[in-house]
Amino acid sequence: MSWYSLSPDVPWLTLILVLPLAGALLVALVPSVARSVIKQLGILSSLFTLALVALVVGGFQHGIGGLHFQFEESRQWIPAVGISYHLGVDGLSIFLLGLNALLYLLAVLAADPTAPRFKQFMLLLLILETATAGVLLSLDLILFYVFWEAMLVPLYFLIGVWGEGRRVYAAFKFVIYTVLGSFAMLIAILAVAALEFQQTNRLSFDWVTLAQHPAGAAAQSLLFLGFALAFAIKMPIFPLHTWLPPAYTSAPVPVVIVFAGLVSKLGAYGFIRFNLGLFPDGTRQWAPLMAVLATIGILYGAFMALSQTDLKRLVAYASMSHLGFIGLGIFSQNVLGIEGALIQMINHGVIISALFLIVGMIERRTGTRDRTQLRGLARSAPAFAALFLVASLAALGLPGLNGFVGEFLIVLGAWSRFLPLAVAAGVGIVLAAWYVLRMYQGAFQETPVQPAQFGEIRALDIGLLSPLLALMVVVGVSPGFFPAAVEATVKALPVIVR
Repeated sequence: MSWYSLSPDVPWLTLILVLPLAGALLVALVPSVARSVIKQLGILSSLFTLALVALVVGGFQHGIGGLHFQFEESRQWIPAVGISYHLGVDGLSIFLLGLNALLYLLAVLAADPTAPRFKQFMLLLLILETATAGVLLSLDLILFYVFWEAMLVPLYFLIGVWGEGRRVYAAFKFVIYTVLGSFAMLIAILAVAALEFQQTNRLSFDWVTLAQHPAGAAAQSLLFLGFALAFAIKMPIFPLHTWLPPAYTSAPVPVVIVFAGLVSKLGAYGFIRFNLGLFPDGTRQWAPLMAVLATIGILYGAFMALSQTDLKRLVAYASMSHLGFIGLGIFSQNVLGIEGALIQMINHGVIISALFLIVGMIERRTGTRDRTQLRGLARSAPAFAALFLVASLAALGLPGLNGFVGEFLIVLGAWSRFLPLAVAAGVGIVLAAWYVLRMYQGAFQETPVQPAQFGEIRALDIGLLSPLLALMVVVGVSPGFFPAAVEATVKALPVIVR
């Protein structure tokens, strides 16, 4: 079932990759002084990309599972060593692709054209959009690795050059962590291809081919660890999280929108696509440990969020806590848990992006992010307070908003597999309500020490938040669409506990 059919003769997925690159090329040709033109080109590139992705999402056929991908494109790239240009989408990636396009449009809209070296900033942001979309679309492991590594350079400069505070330290720490994980994954990729060659006498890095010829249980255990290190760092999963607070805190608002809202989900996506899809025996062996680490991350992130007065660091640790729920759902190894994780990837991306946007708006108006200095702001900005309240309630998992849906399915999935961890995750939900409400009440409801001069929210800011707030309500009220679209794909994963 789909809303309409798209022509199979059009390379839809390649166009999704090319459009941001074309925008980056146009930006490169424009003089640096033409800042408004540069921003308009960025907006048009991201807007056209979002429109194209929306077209693909609408044409996606629900109910097709197994190893069947849609809008597939497959061409020989380096045939001598079995590397191909293979793109495709399924229930695991289709909605993340939509989130990718939406968040980059919001990031471009939020970008300040008066910032120094704005041309280079926009250029890197558009290149990063292609890289993250490529990670979601690639079905050849080498092609996937190329896009995975391509994310690093733009992120390093976007944080290290345009960030704040200890931005160089934050960018360097993120890159060092990621490179170490990527090196382990590269070794594992080469090992997977070598094992495939032993079985079939044919060298291949194609996901579909590799899934049809799984390695032995002992090999899968080691291969799982090679891929898991890269993905656990990117999510991140405790204790590989120490790069996250400085990186999120130092990144400028347009960058942290896509960094926290999307890039962290690529680690979770990698776990499902590669670890669960290619190494089911390895997943069964390591899933209990990974679930324990994810649960520790839920509680650790929540307690750290409670101790923060800097709103940006508070949201950063809250993000880590919520990502722990995604990890717990993935390693529950059942349909409910993995569906909940996929839904929560979208929900977390929407909620955390809205919270970082709001924190940026507060800082721009007041000059501070210190919760103890932001009291009683609702008096002069009731509309702003109302929008922040919706995002806060979604973050704490209020029924009727999108944050509840994914967490509920994840806890249900974990309940049947890891009962003590499900109970601990429930404690994390309680802690989330504590730190989120304290953040909101401390900034907007308490009596100010001195009357705060805080302007009401602007039309541009409402425009930035509106699609995110609308998704919070729509998904919360009518969440059934997501499981229906991804269920067939999830059920086909070889690791699912029946």
